[in-house]
Amino acid sequence: MKGTKALQEGVTIALQALRQSKVRTGLTILGVGIGVLVVVAMAAVIQGVNSSFDVLVEASGANTFYVTRAYGVEMSTGLEDEDPTWRRRPPIAARFSRSLEALSTIANAYASADLSWLPSKLSAGGNETDAAILAVPSDYMQTDAGDIIAGRFYTKTEEEAGRPVAVIDSTAAEDLFAPLDAVGRTMRIGDQAFTVVGVYKAPPNLFASLGDSRVFVPFSTAQKYLLKNVRWISFDELVWITVVAKPMIDMTRAIDQVTGRLRALRGLGPGEENNFDVVTQESMMDLWNQLTAALFAVMFALSSVGLMVGGIGVIAVMVVSVTERTREIGIRKALGATKRDIMWQFLVEAATLTTIGGACGLAVGTIIAWVLNNFTPVPAVIPLWSVFIAIAAAAFTGIVFGLFPAVRAARLDPVTALRYE
Repeated sequence: MKGTKALQEGVTIALQALRQSKVRTGLTILGVGIGVLVVVAMAAVIQGVNSSFDVLVEASGANTFYVTRAYGVEMSTGLEDEDPTWRRRPPIAARFSRSLEALSTIANAYASADLSWLPSKLSAGGNETDAAILAVPSDYMQTDAGDIIAGRFYTKTEEEAGRPVAVIDSTAAEDLFAPLDAVGRTMRIGDQAFTVVGVYKAPPNLFASLGDSRVFVPFSTAQKYLLKNVRWISFDELVWITVVAKPMIDMTRAIDQVTGRLRALRGLGPGEENNFDVVTQESMMDLWNQLTAALFAVMFALSSVGLMVGGIGVIAVMVVSVTERTREIGIRKALGATKRDIMWQFLVEAATLTTIGGACGLAVGTIIAWVLNNFTPVPAVIPLWSVFIAIAAAAFTGIVFGLFPAVRAARLDPVTALRYE
């Protein structure tokens, strides 16, 4: 009961100080609020972006993995003697996909290529738009979470014949053909005419909304038409292979089979390292977590600055409060209050001020997250842990930075305090 009464008294006095010293306490609350705001807003954005990435990765299916020339983030200053890893390794030949598909654990394996670097535009009837071109096989949609909302995807027959057909996404269809239906119409990629056979709609996802429009063309068609005048790079240098394991097959076994076959195709000896990477969903998530860990470090640094500013404000406010209430402290000590009682009172006051600042920062951060989630492409979901951490950090800041003035108040000599004017 005594502890509860002291807590209530400390909170009441802190609220009185807030009303009496609006400027001082307002600056303290502002500093702490900014620190909490940063924690909540950034945590909401990171959580939302992580959710989008999870959906993107999981959409391909739990039994899907990839073979690439090199995978990961390789930092470079441009001054190294050696080329980066991906340049030192030989390309992934598209023909390898047929050999991988013949393995007993593999249901499907196909080569794809990213041609988004091509300096070409889509054009039709005087309209133009930019788009990222992807060369993919006819069964690509098996591992994509998007939908064909008009027409169809191109067939294996069209792919094998290298016909100039394409599937464009809904944004490109609107830019080039609106208000007309895009299916069956002709567009140009550079100087080559393509027939639009379908319109693709990406799943609701941050990464899909931030990128350029997408155009899918058959793998063989890209080799035949889009790279016919490109001499400085081989098509195989742009290739990765998507591998789909058979249902109920252990993924480790499938990856081991693929790795063994690729080593044989590459002519690697028993002691030689792999000159390719096998990328699973887990490895993609690990890399993404490494990147988001850097964002969390930035979040921690920024919020620490705000809390530090608020903490310095706490010291200033509480030192002034101790000075103004020196005679009150002397009276309380004369009536039997112990050093512990005095210290507890001022710590509660300090923690109350910073907790109010934390609550204000939490409220503003929640509003920002709601606005981002509802009015921008950026998903923002406030994780519950960030709320507890933000409020706890605010209260802890008050306790730590309020300790000095609290100790100072507790050590006041009651006789000297009673004489203070």
